[in-house]
Amino acid sequence: MRKIIMLITAFLVVSCNTSETKKEEIVENVTKEDKLKELYLKTVKPLFKEFAGVDIPNEFRIDKEDTTVNAGAAMNYVEVSQGLIEYDKDYIKAFVLAHELGHIVTLKQAEQFNLGSEIPNGNKTNAYKKAEYLADIIAVHLITTQEVELGNDLTTNFEVLQNLLGPEIFTHPGAVDRVVLMREYVERSTNKNANTIYQEIIEKIWNME
Repeated sequence: MRKIIMLITAFLVVSCNTSETKKEEIVENVTKEDKLKELYLKTVKPLFKEFAGVDIPNEFRIDKEDTTVNAGAAMNYVEVSQGLIEYDKDYIKAFVLAHELGHIVTLKQAEQFNLGSEIPNGNKTNAYKKAEYLADIIAVHLITTQEVELGNDLTTNFEVLQNLLGPEIFTHPGAVDRVVLMREYVERSTNKNANTIYQEIIEKIWNME
């Protein structure tokens, strides 16, 4: 009887170890690329569900030569850098991806707010820079209102995002100015209706000189 119990115990130990090994193999087989795709499809893309009539892409392309934290989006695909895949902070990955999708829905959002169908140039802020500000605010608003945990991580670590954003160029505002505007949205929306502040900030950017 004792031998039978020992055999059963040994079998159970082997089974548990085998099970754990299989779990480890499954985890190892889920690549960083797979995880980023899952973050995009299950978390980021659903943020944009309210934009009916806008095609949010499913296809994922990778620029393996680009080691920076970067991404781009078109109507039929999203392209991400190898650097974004390798980056270790999900809240930054979510922001980068949401920002790019923000470009796709910017004009739709502007039309919903009765702002027009073309981003206007200001005397100091051209339409390219306004487009970046707008995509930033769209991303921050959607993440903080729909994905609270990621939103908290993002808004309490804006300095991390600021260090990743580039300097001012013809098509992009500088990192400091971009984060200042995002902070304004977060601070104002803390005590007031987030949707109201969101619209006010969008209008502010749209009408920048």
